[in-house]
Amino acid sequence: MQTCCAYNNGGNNMSITTDLSAKLTSLLSYIASFFTAAGSYVNDMDIGVVVGVLCAVFTAFINWFYKDRQRQRATLKSEREARIQALQEQVLLKQLQHIEQERCSHVLDDIHKD
Repeated sequence: MQTCCAYNNGGNNMSITTDLSAKLTSLLSYIASFFTAAGSYVNDMDIGVVVGVLCAVFTAFINWFYKDRQRQRATLKSEREARIQALQEQVLLKQLQHIEQERCSHVLDDIHKD
């Protein structure tokens, strides 16, 4: 007796979702076995050392980050102060020129009066 089924293509009736779930299950089992093997190899002291090293690296990174920001702020502050000083010098020079012009005009007025 021979049966014909539209869903049976030569005995290969595995759907896409079944194939995907099989791959996912296989991947998860490999990941679980890796962590099981790693857990049996590593003891508490090794975990403490790894955590300590990671904390030290993280602390060094955070210190570098904030020191770099501090250095940038100091550079900006010194640039700002230099600009302010240059502007103040310009203002003082303008005031001095104005004072000299007034003195010259007063001297010329005094000369013309005599």
